[in-house]
Amino acid sequence: MTIKESSKNGVHIFELKGDMLGGPDAVDFKNRLKAALDSGEKKVVVDLGGVNHMNSTGIGILVSSLATVNQHQGKLKLSNLEKNIRSIFVITNLAKVFESYDTLDAALASF
Repeated sequence: MTIKESSKNGVHIFELKGDMLGGPDAVDFKNRLKAALDSGEKKVVVDLGGVNHMNSTGIGILVSSLATVNQHQGKLKLSNLEKNIRSIFVITNLAKVFESYDTLDAALASF
C-alpha cells in the first residue's frame, strides 16, 4: 500500500492505494496519522479510492485511526470507497460509524 499525504483548506488528506492488509504499511499509516495530529491537524480525510482489497486488519486500522482522531478532538471522514470496500462497511455496520462520501471534494466540503 502506498500513502500520499496532502492538505487542502485546512484538512489533512491521506490517499491510500493498493491492498490494505496490515503489516509495515499499517505502522507507517498510524505513525503518519499520529504525526499529523501531534502537529495540530484536527480534520482528516482518508481517501480509499485506490484501495482494491481490505482484510480485517485493514478495517482494524481504520477503526483504530478513528479512535485516535477522536481522542485528539478531531474528525475523520472517508472518501471514494470502492463498491467492494463499501459493502464490507455495510455488512459490518461500520457504515453507521464512519462518515463517508462518494468523492474527496464532497468529504472536504463536509467540514
